[in-house]
Amino acid sequence: MTKPSALGAIALAVFSGIVAALNPAHGQQSGPARASVIELFTSQGCSSCPPADRILRQLSEHPEIIALSFPVSYWDYLGWRDTLARPENAERQRAYAQLQGDGQVFTPQVVINGLKTCVGSDLHAIEAALKSTAAAITVSSVPLAVRHESGKLVIEAGAAPPESRHRNGKVWVAAVGHSLPVAIGSGENAGSTVTYTNVVRRLVDIGDWEGAPASYALPLSSLPKDEDMVVVLLQAEKVGPILAAAKIKG
Repeated sequence: MTKPSALGAIALAVFSGIVAALNPAHGQQSGPARASVIELFTSQGCSSCPPADRILRQLSEHPEIIALSFPVSYWDYLGWRDTLARPENAERQRAYAQLQGDGQVFTPQVVINGLKTCVGSDLHAIEAALKSTAAAITVSSVPLAVRHESGKLVIEAGAAPPESRHRNGKVWVAAVGHSLPVAIGSGENAGSTVTYTNVVRRLVDIGDWEGAPASYALPLSSLPKDEDMVVVLLQAEKVGPILAAAKIKG
């Protein structure tokens, strides 16, 4: 029997904390189970990012977590052009920084449930953020279902709970590549091959949500053909708290 790696042992401890945070104590009433969302802003040109990329892969294996990578290009000037980055990823990161008022944009940065940010390589900070946002996302959680139908992605969003203060939001569809290895030829990570997990290849705003049940449809032909998974996020305002999340195979 092999001894687990330090990262694996820490990840198991984090998973235990996550389960405790997302599931109320025995005897308490709770709504439908929902996933927590972790967004990692990462860069192939950032020497501090590979540990965070490995942690995201570990966390993505937990059934109650949707973990997403958003590669950014603002470190390209260091000598390597990120092959997975998209301009809208950095725009999303800046929007989070503006909303939260701290102006902090860096890599590796994670955003938890659209509410808390921390360093992407700090497992304990991620665990704390998952716990601290659990109550907020539970009280505001909205039913969300997604399916394939006649060449379309069909999404059904429910109504806002009476106790929730969030009555407006956006429905985002992310086309995701599950596991993308990249051999980095120059820059700070020269000579390394890094595997990126659940990389957002395209993020589409498919409509507004106004607190009442609503349906949305998106032609599958409008999404990249090489995605492995599609993730749907119902997010308050534009980049506020994530009120619901669901995933389906691409």
